Amino acid sequence: MKRLMIFVSSALFMILSAAVLFAQGASYKIENPDLLAKEVLTIETQWDFYWGKFIGPDDNTTTPDFKVTVPGEWNKYDLPEKARQIAKKGDGSGTFKLTLTSLKPDTEYAMPVFEVFYTASRIYANGKLIFEEGEPAEKWEKGKAEQYYTKAVFKSDATGTAALTIHVSNNFYRKGGFRGEFKISENEYYAKSLNRSLVAYSIFTGLLLLMILYCILLSIQKKSLSNLYLALLVLGILSRLITTIFPLPKAIFTNMPFTMMLRIEYMALFLIPSSQTLYFDALNKKIFAHIPAKFLAAPAILFCILDFTLPIRYANRLVPFMQGYMFAIIGIDVVLFFIRIIKDKDLVSIMAILSLIIIALGATNDILIIHHVYVLGSIKLLGLSFVIYAFFQIVLLAYLQDKNYRKVVELNEQLVETNTAYYRFVPKEFLELLSKKDITEVSLGEYRLQKMAVLSADIRNFTATSEKLESIQVFDMLNSYLGRIAPLIRKYHGIIEKYLGDGIIALFPESAQSALNCALEMQEEMIELRNEFEERGMPAIKIGIGIHYGKVVIGTGGDKERMTEISLSQDIDLAIKTEAATKTYHRPILVTKETLSQAAHELRAIGKKFDFYGKEQELLSEDAAGPAVPQLYYIYNEKTGDLL
Repeated sequence: MKRLMIFVSSALFMILSAAVLFAQGASYKIENPDLLAKEVLTIETQWDFYWGKFIGPDDNTTTPDFKVTVPGEWNKYDLPEKARQIAKKGDGSGTFKLTLTSLKPDTEYAMPVFEVFYTASRIYANGKLIFEEGEPAEKWEKGKAEQYYTKAVFKSDATGTAALTIHVSNNFYRKGGFRGEFKISENEYYAKSLNRSLVAYSIFTGLLLLMILYCILLSIQKKSLSNLYLALLVLGILSRLITTIFPLPKAIFTNMPFTMMLRIEYMALFLIPSSQTLYFDALNKKIFAHIPAKFLAAPAILFCILDFTLPIRYANRLVPFMQGYMFAIIGIDVVLFFIRIIKDKDLVSIMAILSLIIIALGATNDILIIHHVYVLGSIKLLGLSFVIYAFFQIVLLAYLQDKNYRKVVELNEQLVETNTAYYRFVPKEFLELLSKKDITEVSLGEYRLQKMAVLSADIRNFTATSEKLESIQVFDMLNSYLGRIAPLIRKYHGIIEKYLGDGIIALFPESAQSALNCALEMQEEMIELRNEFEERGMPAIKIGIGIHYGKVVIGTGGDKERMTEISLSQDIDLAIKTEAATKTYHRPILVTKETLSQAAHELRAIGKKFDFYGKEQELLSEDAAGPAVPQLYYIYNEKTGDLL
């Protein structure tokens, strides 16, 4: 009996003690207040909660309905049936109360309020209103939602106590009550911490904006969809960053509606998975060979339309579906990327799957924290995952740019080789005469009239000589001859206009003097070639050269399918006839009077006298040369001689 009395007495004492504590209200003792001067403290404890009514800060008589743990939503509170039907959708209103003790006396403290409450709230500290966002209403239907990126500052009393009273109402968000953790620190420290965060996230936001702009410009310049998708992908990351992790728009544009911030926040849920799918599909079509990427991305368009057109109450309730879509697409993409990696170990797929895993981990942790499931404590990985994810995309972009650069270099080298090959058929100097940079700029029917020297060279008795040789020997002889002569023409800035079997026509746009010097050196080269042919048992060959100075029309002719360079002029015919006259007069080099006059003029212009190795030119009579050929002169030196 005695033991029973003791047990009953103990039970009554415990019940009375609990009742006294409940009546005294919820409180939290700060164990080490000095830490608040150098760090932010997260307070996880129970608060007094009053459902459906706003209790004044001086009201110490009304009994709270519950002791509730913060953070937490009233959707899950054990409310009466009628209240539960309202609260399960996030709607409702209520009062939270907590007394902080053992603070430093008369010290200012700050608490970040962004993301602490879902829609509208009002905060009192020691009976004084210190913060209000939106228009909280006891009749929750009449409340007006708003959030500000700011802080609530309160001052402890002389005993180091701060009695907090918070009114909260919600009329559209899918969850009600405390949205996030309750944190405090000394105001001075919080101000410094806030400035550091503002600078850091502003820099990071600026980098993402530059990346978006860069990708858009690349997309326009190169007409590349992959860069456009990457811009949308980074925009999705940015939308999440600036709304939940660090609300930069609210810090800069304080009047931006809270509902717009929410709509921007939701963008990440459908923009990131869809744009990433399209981006990697643009990089490697093999990844989505069996499931079209556009099919996977299509729902994002619907979500985007609904997000920005539906009333915010309904748009907010689409979020779970958006989250389901995001994880479904990430899951499908991971499977497809793994398949591609197994098949060909594609680097794009490897980078993609690592990126998806990083995003999935960050997003999963973020969603769990929103539901107050703390796998890694209160550590938020979403911001870090976005940073790593963006870094991966930048690395991948740099890799692709380097790959494209190497392709451009390779194509450029091929183009140089191709142009070099083209120049074997269409001389570069010919293009320069038409004021063209390369052969791609040449069109049919272009021409230019210019005075220049024309050189014609031909092998003497070639037909009779070639009849004594095999075809391959004739071919070898011609190539040996042209291989010696052609470089000399280019040496003196001449243009080989055409090959005529054993003959050659060359143009000298710059100087008649160059044509004369070239002709002399050509005859000297023929001496060495004859010696070479003699050693090889081949017949000795000689050439006759004729030069005339006059007007030449150069241009392009043919049709669209087959075009060639053309030189037209009576003066070209005169050069050919002059060369033909070398057969009659048996002279190695014959030139017209016009050629000598121009060469003499060029030399006088630079203060020199016209002279070919000290030998004078012999004038051939017009009658002897024939009526179709003007006055001719022959030119020689000791090495070549004057007879052909």
